[in-house]
Amino acid sequence: MEKDISLKDKNTFRIGGRAKYYALVNSKKELENALKFAKESNFPVFIMGEGSNILVSDNGFNGIVIKLNFREILNKGNILKVGSGVYLRELVFKARDLNLGGIEWAIGIPGTIGGAIFGNAGVPNHSMQDLVKEVEVFDNGIIKIFKKEDCLFSYRESVFKHNTNLIILSATLEFEKGNNIDELMREYMAKRKHIKGYSIGSIFKNGEGYFAGKLIDDCGLKGKRIGDAIISNENANWIINLGNASSEDVEKLISIAKKEVKKKFNIDLIEEIRRLG
Repeated sequence: MEKDISLKDKNTFRIGGRAKYYALVNSKKELENALKFAKESNFPVFIMGEGSNILVSDNGFNGIVIKLNFREILNKGNILKVGSGVYLRELVFKARDLNLGGIEWAIGIPGTIGGAIFGNAGVPNHSMQDLVKEVEVFDNGIIKIFKKEDCLFSYRESVFKHNTNLIILSATLEFEKGNNIDELMREYMAKRKHIKGYSIGSIFKNGEGYFAGKLIDDCGLKGKRIGDAIISNENANWIINLGNASSEDVEKLISIAKKEVKKKFNIDLIEEIRRLG
């Protein structure tokens, strides 16, 4: 447990203030101890993976940020049991090495398995729910197993997103036999935009019959800049930190995008990011 830790280098946006406490936990026992300390001290808790979908406030977080460092991968045929702290990109290569397919789409996507399941991460036509058989969860001191149907997956949603007492420890994932894995990985990497600066990916969800980025682009907001935060010229659903952006800069751009899209298209953009602090 570390005290008064900057969160700027703990998230992919490279934005944010300091956490009162920060704990990197490597075991269920360490997790229990951190949660016990939080309860006894009456501190709020925030579980963080790679911080690839989180906007951290400039004011920081007056509580305990816990990063789960559960990184074991167990293989049995086409089934992998994966610790929640394993990075998506690591899993893509591990599956490739085992000639297991079905997750090539995740190449280049930042984040951990826990975070990806929490938000049902994905790309068009693919998402984490396609792979999940079951999820091992820590719930107020009790370890529970959630079957796929218990996870209540939908577009960028899961039961975990609405029950923060459920902490994802690991996931059992089912793959298919690999076919042209390297070629598919290259194709997905080629589709991903390469940006200069720091990002947390898509800010808004796509909706029925529309892409959020196109709506923002059609409002003429690509390149809109406040401070060191800018709406990306590559994808208007991204906001880029050019180096020294504040969370306030980002919030202002989010507000502008919402307001202009509502005015032009009468559509309420729905955010898919989380906030800390």
